[in-house]
Amino acid sequence: MVNRNFYRSFQRRQKGVVAIEFVIIFPVLFLICYVIIAYAMAFLVLQNYTYAGEEVLRKTIEQCVDATDKPEWEACVGGLSAELKSSLIIYNSSTTTITPDCNPVPSGMLCEIKVSGTPLLGGITMPGFGKLPDLPDQLTGKASLLF
Repeated sequence: MVNRNFYRSFQRRQKGVVAIEFVIIFPVLFLICYVIIAYAMAFLVLQNYTYAGEEVLRKTIEQCVDATDKPEWEACVGGLSAELKSSLIIYNSSTTTITPDCNPVPSGMLCEIKVSGTPLLGGITMPGFGKLPDLPDQLTGKASLLF
């Protein structure tokens, strides 16, 4: 027969082990959750920037029918992007830029819009790991349309 006091003393010793395991595992679990959220926000911002560029080009089709050369197209696309910037972009900071670029091609005019800005969440510097997640300084969404 096994002594009952042995089990009680064993359980008391285990309480300290649980605390030590928690101290070791909690930062890892926190870091994993933070990285998942930071990458999700980065992908959300990228999709939003791409969507904003596509919508500006769709509106350009409707409103810039009489534009003929490169400066006219860029002025029209730039004006529309300035108008629609606040309504299309979820995270509209001072670093968010919309850059139109229109180039003539044999079959018409190719307009390209780049929407860029900083990520919503930056990385956390972890000892031994460095900065996690390692996101770029600028996130850029791009859309193009042939008129």
